[in-house]
Amino acid sequence: MERLLLRHLRPQTHHSLDPLQFVYREKTGVEDAIIFLLHRSLSHLDRGSGAVRITFLDFSSAFSTIQPLLLRDKLTEMGVGITPGGMDHRLHDWQNPQYVRLGDCRSDTVASSTDEHRRELCSLRSCSPCTRPTFSTNQSFCHVQKFAGTTQPSWASIRSGQEDEYRELIKDFVTWCDSNHLLLNTTKTREMVVDFRRPRPHPEPVIIKGDCVEVVHTYKYLGVQLDDKLDWTANTDALCRKGQSRLYFLRRLASFNICKKLLQIFYQSVVASALLYAVVCWGGSLKKKDAACAWTNW
Repeated sequence: MERLLLRHLRPQTHHSLDPLQFVYREKTGVEDAIIFLLHRSLSHLDRGSGAVRITFLDFSSAFSTIQPLLLRDKLTEMGVGITPGGMDHRLHDWQNPQYVRLGDCRSDTVASSTDEHRRELCSLRSCSPCTRPTFSTNQSFCHVQKFAGTTQPSWASIRSGQEDEYRELIKDFVTWCDSNHLLLNTTKTREMVVDFRRPRPHPEPVIIKGDCVEVVHTYKYLGVQLDDKLDWTANTDALCRKGQSRLYFLRRLASFNICKKLLQIFYQSVVASALLYAVVCWGGSLKKKDAACAWTNW
């Protein structure tokens, strides 16, 4: 039923999709989100005299905290009609009753309005009406791009120490999250500063709800290791470690005289899939020493 409803809602909500939403859209995914972030960063840095600050905002149980009534109202504002007469207000009552059975005993039936089983329903367009901020930003200098209900990077190019727009964007986003009942996990929120200037200035920290956002040199974004040098050494090292651990199981299988065809299937599905994850993002930018190290380890 959820898939049928999604098929019905998709054409009605297409016009409201955020162009910087990279999930739950056809022919768009992890690689697009990473490449877009890198392209914007490198394009700015190539012009010189500036830095790039990226804040990776983390949500706490985003799908579980979405309010069904709020989602319904936003869908109504978008002009979505479940019935010929308009939005069916019974949609928010769509719940899967749950109970526990142990032998002949059965617990009371409970229906939770913010349960994980409603992930597909709440992800009707990735909760697009719930996760698209209504405030405006200067797309030349700041933007918020989204992938799912976990990490959302806030990007800004800083020139001559002007950070007002960047901080205002984060402030507005935090306010918007509060008004939409989305909980930011400030303890897992991180900031990465990419700055090739010499000497490198020390930027003022970002404060979110009284917590100082930690500045990191590397961050794992959508399964890919990004660093403040925008090279792929950290990502290559992580892939080497992952590849070595998975090749161990391949060698163990080979020691049991498993047929060659099954070994090839295991390699392609378990080993190669990990080694080549998001390869279109980093494959053409490896340093020679990182590429040599990777092939030696593999």
